[in-house]
Amino acid sequence: MEKVNKILEQKAVRITAMRQLLLEYFLLNSGTFGLIELENAFPKSDRITIYRTLKTFEEKGIIHGITNGVGEVKYALCDEHCTPIHHIDQHPHFQCEQCKQIVCIDSQVIPKMELPQGYIQKEMTMMIKGICPECQE
Repeated sequence: MEKVNKILEQKAVRITAMRQLLLEYFLLNSGTFGLIELENAFPKSDRITIYRTLKTFEEKGIIHGITNGVGEVKYALCDEHCTPIHHIDQHPHFQCEQCKQIVCIDSQVIPKMELPQGYIQKEMTMMIKGICPECQE
């Protein structure tokens, strides 16, 4: 819990029990999680409280959202250097076509794109689809 509180303090997020629980969940479980998965993990918690906590974490650079292509957003931990203004999670994501799990490919970096004059980049995403090792067995 010490690491959780340290992250919340560094990101200027007021410490509450739900924020501690959600952040600890992300730290202990690798992968990406959607609102439904988190509701199932915390059945006694209110859906709106979980959603608001996710939005706060995203705004403060603790997590980043990944759209899965069918309207659901999954969330994963950000790089520790992300800020509320500048997310530096410029890595591709892999989505398994069978189990639908999304994984951050942190070992790769999406190269910077030179846009035509007058265009302002706000976000860049890359989704790779295929079959994960577990589904290949």
